[in-house]
Amino acid sequence: MTNQQSQATVGDSAAGKADAATVPSNAEHRRAVLEAPVVLRVRDLEKSFQGLHAVNAVSFDLHEGEIISIIGPNGSGKSTTINLISGFIAPDSGIIDIDNNPVAGLSAAEVADRGLARTFQNGRVFAGLTVDENIGLGYHKKLQSQRPLKGLQRFPIIRWLSLLAETGVALLPGPHARRESREVNERIGREIDRFRERLESRRNDLAYTLSYANRRRTEIARAHISEPQLLLLDEPTAGMNQSETAEVLQQLQHLKAQGHTILLVEHKIDLVTALSDRVLAMDGGRIIAQGDPDEVRKNPQVVESYLGKRRGTGKKKAIDQRGVLNIQNALPALAVKEVAEGTDGRAEATVSGDVGPNAARQADGGVPLLTLDDVDVFYGQVHALQHISIKVPQGAIVSLLGGNASGKSTTMKTILGLKHPRNGSVHYGGEDITSASTRHRVMAGIAAVPEARRVFPQMTVQENLLAGAYTRKQSGERSDDVAEMFERFPRLKERRNQQAGTMSGGEQQMLAFARALMSHPRLICMDEPTMGLSPRLVEDVLDQIAKLRDELGVSVLMVEQQAELALSIADYGYVLQNGSIRLQGEASSLLNNPQVQEAYLGGAREGE
Repeated sequence: MTNQQSQATVGDSAAGKADAATVPSNAEHRRAVLEAPVVLRVRDLEKSFQGLHAVNAVSFDLHEGEIISIIGPNGSGKSTTINLISGFIAPDSGIIDIDNNPVAGLSAAEVADRGLARTFQNGRVFAGLTVDENIGLGYHKKLQSQRPLKGLQRFPIIRWLSLLAETGVALLPGPHARRESREVNERIGREIDRFRERLESRRNDLAYTLSYANRRRTEIARAHISEPQLLLLDEPTAGMNQSETAEVLQQLQHLKAQGHTILLVEHKIDLVTALSDRVLAMDGGRIIAQGDPDEVRKNPQVVESYLGKRRGTGKKKAIDQRGVLNIQNALPALAVKEVAEGTDGRAEATVSGDVGPNAARQADGGVPLLTLDDVDVFYGQVHALQHISIKVPQGAIVSLLGGNASGKSTTMKTILGLKHPRNGSVHYGGEDITSASTRHRVMAGIAAVPEARRVFPQMTVQENLLAGAYTRKQSGERSDDVAEMFERFPRLKERRNQQAGTMSGGEQQMLAFARALMSHPRLICMDEPTMGLSPRLVEDVLDQIAKLRDELGVSVLMVEQQAELALSIADYGYVLQNGSIRLQGEASSLLNNPQVQEAYLGGAREGE
């Protein structure tokens, strides 16, 4: 598929039947916006963390109405750069101007007051608030009548006066405050309308009940409601499948047509190409290439930084080739038939040869370490899991697949004891743990690598690792285990004294992985372990997962959006849809099964 065909495919799926003649090309749009004023000016930006040069002499301009994407492998400096711009981290040196006003070193709240709104890589919504309430908070900084003394909040000693005034207005709102409240509600309605089919019926639902994709949509709406001068989006489609990614692309293209100025960080290269006017590629804290999206993604230095040098055959070669497809052709595929086509037009498996000594072990033939038997789980009246039966053998990798809101994360929570089934049972190592606490399960050898990593951001890498061994009684072995983790993950050793919250998403994923191993588990539950990672780091993560099985005999239950990634190393797989198991079988058979894609996209039916 040519690049033009690839862009057309993404554009068609995202924009539907829009008249292409009325939409200027990226090149035309770029020429137009370069004549517009500069909204964001960055010059010689520098940031180091205890000797590690995370951002090194970064400079660029972002014009009004322009969309610039920052790409690069995990640890390249992307996250640090946008955290510097948005005020979450103070730079060591350099200039950051928004609309010719210097903001370098200002707090995140002060930068937001100057016209910047952002989303976050891991998705951050207020779980105990409704969708409407979450979105409405994005307009809080622009309220006037409901925040009569908001200027006092910058003074710590008397900021309580501002809070007291806001409380008084909330209890006894005047006509201006009521009119402002109605205006906010209208704005919330407009934002909801952007994701009407997804969020309209969920407006009064608490955010913690939403699927991951709907939480991301809520976050985007919250960032946009204030109509910011600069919108900063940090991997807005992370964790979304292909159809959901196309839907978000459509919304972003609509914002682009409206003239919004956007700085985007994203790993999905085809989305970047379809949307961006310019692309900045980073590696090692520096900008290694910039310019037209097609030119940047074909740049040999950029390809090598993403994928590493081509080497070997078999599994590593296959994973590299999958990465090449990811960066040069299309959005990450949901089924193998979209990964590669053979000479006969049929899909070819991405992994050749054996995937480990336990590759032949099946979930119905191996000795079960974990068993879920006819499990039903409810959220209130919502039947989240329906008669789920799953086996995880000793020393095997089992993949749990499915689209968002299919029941994958609820299954994981049930195994970890965070949700208890209304019907059915959970057995681990021959013991009935259906009613056991999470602590009991962890001490019995069940560990977790949670969605969105969830490291302790204020603690160092080494402190995070030690926290993973808190249930172990023999403390003398912990230092040896830390040394072993540093040998297994050399990148963590380089950052052993760095605060975890300042690391890139990929480095935090490594840390979450190593922290789980510190408890000496027999079973590790991994929730989206490759989410938001560059192709090269995806390869490293998959290698580490396979080594757990092949070298340590650890069982792995892996929840994953991207089916071909999970099945490439798994022994057995289950495909969930709407809380029920629709497909199951050996990974090798599911890898070429078109019904896997149908289950993701809503086409599979029970009994097929």
